[in-house]
Amino acid sequence: MFLLSLPLLTAVSAFGTGSHPVKARLLSSVESVAPGQPFELGILLSMESGWHTYWKSPGVVGLPTRVEWELPPGFESGPLRWPGPHKLEDPGGLVAYGYSDETLLLTSLLAPEELDQEEEVRIGASVSWLVCREICIPGDTTLSLALPVSLQSPTAANVPLFESYAATIPTPYRAGDAVSLQHRVRQTEAGIEVRLLLDGAGDLRIGAESPDFYPVEMKSFAVTFLEPKGASDASASESDRAEAELVLEIDPYGVDRPSVLKGVLAYELKTDPAGTRHLRTVELALEGGPFPGGLLAADFTTVLSQGEGELSLATYILFAVLGGLLLNLMPCVLPVISLKVLGFVSQAGVERGRIRRLGLAFAAGIVATFVALAAGVALLQAGGEQIGWGVQFQTSGFVILLSALVFVLGLSLFGLVTIQLPGMASLGGVGREGGREGASDGLTASFFNGVLATVLATPCTAPFLGTALGFAFTQSATLIFAIFAATGAGMALPYAVLAARPGWTRFLPKPGEWMERFKQLMGFLLMGTVLWLLWVLGKQLGMEAVVWTSAFLLALAVACWIIGQWLDLRSTRRRRLTAWTAALAITTAAYSVFLHPLLASADNLAQLQPDAEAAGERWQPFSVERVEGLIASGSHVFVDFTAEWCWTCKVNEYTVLADDDVRERFAELDVQLIRADWTNRDAEIAKLLRAFGRSGVPLYVIFPGGRPDHPLVLPEVITTGIVLEKLEEAEALRRESAGRGEANSPRQAEQN
Repeated sequence: MFLLSLPLLTAVSAFGTGSHPVKARLLSSVESVAPGQPFELGILLSMESGWHTYWKSPGVVGLPTRVEWELPPGFESGPLRWPGPHKLEDPGGLVAYGYSDETLLLTSLLAPEELDQEEEVRIGASVSWLVCREICIPGDTTLSLALPVSLQSPTAANVPLFESYAATIPTPYRAGDAVSLQHRVRQTEAGIEVRLLLDGAGDLRIGAESPDFYPVEMKSFAVTFLEPKGASDASASESDRAEAELVLEIDPYGVDRPSVLKGVLAYELKTDPAGTRHLRTVELALEGGPFPGGLLAADFTTVLSQGEGELSLATYILFAVLGGLLLNLMPCVLPVISLKVLGFVSQAGVERGRIRRLGLAFAAGIVATFVALAAGVALLQAGGEQIGWGVQFQTSGFVILLSALVFVLGLSLFGLVTIQLPGMASLGGVGREGGREGASDGLTASFFNGVLATVLATPCTAPFLGTALGFAFTQSATLIFAIFAATGAGMALPYAVLAARPGWTRFLPKPGEWMERFKQLMGFLLMGTVLWLLWVLGKQLGMEAVVWTSAFLLALAVACWIIGQWLDLRSTRRRRLTAWTAALAITTAAYSVFLHPLLASADNLAQLQPDAEAAGERWQPFSVERVEGLIASGSHVFVDFTAEWCWTCKVNEYTVLADDDVRERFAELDVQLIRADWTNRDAEIAKLLRAFGRSGVPLYVIFPGGRPDHPLVLPEVITTGIVLEKLEEAEALRRESAGRGEANSPRQAEQN
């Protein structure tokens, strides 16, 4: 009766009984099936001595065992669970992964809620395998198992066998495991080199199969092991070793390289009985080298703030005020600030209350523009847009519009035209009403001069401002408004102070004939700004865009000449209408002929522009793949985040990065130079800026060789001394890394 209560088993081999080196059996973890209860099934493969079958990922040779279940209605099966394999050497020295002697492939079944106790449950499985020694033989069989139905809790069966094999099924690697795991990735011409560093705090056993790594899903690449496992000094005894290193080389079969390496990590501990293996499933990111998930998924803000503590909101607001104040000294805004200086000179001797109102109007224009920018940022971010400081200069239409506006301002300072709109003074700030500015005219002009000053300031990033705005671009709408308003208040502070102390204007020169020459000098400065904007446009769309925009500006100058020469205070209404109609017709025609075709093809023209490279020819154009590969190689990598419309960037490039001492040190340390040009929109560059807590350019980052987790960030305004100091710091980190055995670049190997 006892024999009849055991699960019924039949096995039919394609090669006949006793003729095949593998015997297969279908086993159950219970003697009967209960409605709605789970239970285990196992395919037990027993192999003759010297023969082996294969794991689910057999390696470069072999085939995995296949199982197809035939289940009664209502039964549900889970995935096949594979015990941890062993490394096998097939004929020809090829490495494979599989099982010798015996293995049990497990799966879970769930019985339906309704079962007839009078019936017997019959389960079938079609099993096929490949078994090898000097030769390989395929095999297959059909197995069946009959189990009675019981309404009581079923009695367990084959307990020791199921428990022993369940303990060998790999489980996910956790940070708290007895052995810590780190990995380093280096892109090579042949493939990808991966180093796995294991630290067992002295308990790691180093032997033939400890530690070891069994890769899975090797359909498009092959894996070979390159170096011994001992990561410590070779002269050290096994008991002294706390670390081990596995070096794998991944050779893709095709053009596409894998982004993730999945596998099972196997190791033994000295505290366990001999032969006890710990098996952990791991997923190793390959696409980003040392950065899990890739460089674009990295977040360096935590690393950069180590040792400084998390900055408070009050600190960020203070940085915003200081950054806004320093914007007044940036070359971007100097042309319009010069207009304000001219305004203060012309106000000498004017009633103090009026001076106060004009200064406050200019400051209000600055603050109002920053608040408007904050509203735009909040709305765009709510829509999922990735934006940053100065992004409007990435739009060629905005650059052309600003060029035209500044060009007309320059013409007005030369006296070619005096443009007056209802309730608004001349754009040059020198309109007169009976020799003095009208009250409403002066206030409106001062306000819009503040607006223009802010617009021209947006391509610049002053010290402190990058940190404050980088924080703002990652916060809620309320904090965005707070930081932007604080920046505007900082930029407007000098003019608010002068408005509060109008008596200080007595220290300015007396008005006189020299003011006309000064005004014309400021006009030349504005024309220089137009040249800069055309240069930015040329970098975006090429020389053709500069030529056609210049043609439009020439037509615009003719339109302004018509207004300036044909109209005065005595002009009749008909004469005014005729002059304005002619000017608008010329401007509209020039736009249609010169600018409209240009803007319609702007995207195509931008794609044709070459990547920006420095005159030194050592700079490499930016790409995520290039940066990741260079960082993974262990070389120093210097990344210059810049844009052609960023004055601060250009000053740093021509005065510091082109300095002979800096270039010589770059060459001595074999620093790889990358220029991330943000002149046109680039989502990847925007993501990297955010990874460093910044919203705009310039940004300078050094990734030290062997220490990609410790980037060094330079300030917005750099000096030769700052760059050289950071390079020495990077070299010290690389030597420290090499001393710990983490260096893996050819240059580091030479130095060691």
